[in-house]
Parts: sequence; structure tokens; C-alpha cells
Amino acid sequence: MTFATTFATILALPGPNAAFAVGQSLRYGARKSLAVAVGFMLATCVHGILVLSGLGVLIQRYAGALVLLKWCGVAYLVYLAKKAFRSGVNTVTVSSQTMTVSKMMLSAMAVSLTNPKALLASLMIYPLFITSSGAYISQAVALVAVAIAISFSIYATYIVGASKLGKHLRGSKWANKIVASFYLGAAGVLASKST
Repeated sequence: MTFATTFATILALPGPNAAFAVGQSLRYGARKSLAVAVGFMLATCVHGILVLSGLGVLIQRYAGALVLLKWCGVAYLVYLAKKAFRSGVNTVTVSSQTMTVSKMMLSAMAVSLTNPKALLASLMIYPLFITSSGAYISQAVALVAVAIAISFSIYATYIVGASKLGKHLRGSKWANKIVASFYLGAAGVLASKST
């Protein structure tokens, strides 16, 4: 329970992942954008496996790789913002085109996996909840299972909430600019993260 509370608290704080989830939900609607929550859930699983298998220590030693990943993520978010700003449609429309569900899921994974905060947070949190009294593998599997369930729940909540906001934005001439602003905000937050 303590791990779940700690992990949920850290994940719920707005950051690049949350801004990306909100932007996708405003643009494509809640149902399709749940693929974003699945993408973040899979990235959470990857982070957990990296840290708990010992690769996290190796990644921490090579901070330059994290810096490169971070700037790749920033560039991708700026690209999405540019596309939204230049969109010929001046309203938020729930669209089934442009972004497939699998592409949306992979994009979410890319945003999360290029966010050094996510990996470093995992590197700091998971070891705190492993005890010497139990079997390591069963503890690791339980922690990752709890983490991915929390990840999906939190980002699905962001997506559903943003979708409700999007219903009020439809027909607004500022709608795509708001979506682009979320992407730029996510890029700014990611760029400001120290590695």
C-alpha cells in the first residue's frame, strides 16, 4: 500500500506524460486516446524491468544517454505542437484519422521513455520497497504489476477529464492552439528536467 501511494502521488503530478495525454484526448477523443494510457503503462513496465534487472544502475552511470533521449522527446513534442498549430481545421474534432491506435500507443511510450524523470523516479522508488526477507522475483513482479495498474488508471483519468473539456472546446477557433499549447508545455517541462 505504501508503494502504491508513493508511486501514484509521483505519477499524478502534471508533467510531459500528462500534458501529452491531455493533448491527444482533446484532439482524438477519450476512447481512442486510451491507447495513450496503454502506452504509458507499457513504458512503466519497461522502466520497472530496467531498474529491477539492474540495468537502471548502468543507465544512471551514462547520464549522457539520458540527455540525448530527453532532447529526442522534446523534439517530438515540438513537432506535434507545430502540426497542431498549422492544422487546417480550426476546431477540435474527434478524429479517427491521422493517428492510428498503435501509433498513438507507441508515441506515448516514446514520450515516457524519453522522460528522464520517469526512469530516475523508478530508480529511486523501486529499491526502497524490496526487502531481503522475501523472494526478489516475486517482489519485483508485484511492484511492477501495481505500478502499471496505477499508471493506466492515472493517465486514463487525465484522458477522460480532458475529453470532457474538449466537448466544451469544439467549435472554438482556439481549440487547436490549446492542443498545441499542451504539446509545447509538455516539451518545455521535459526540456527543463535535469538528468
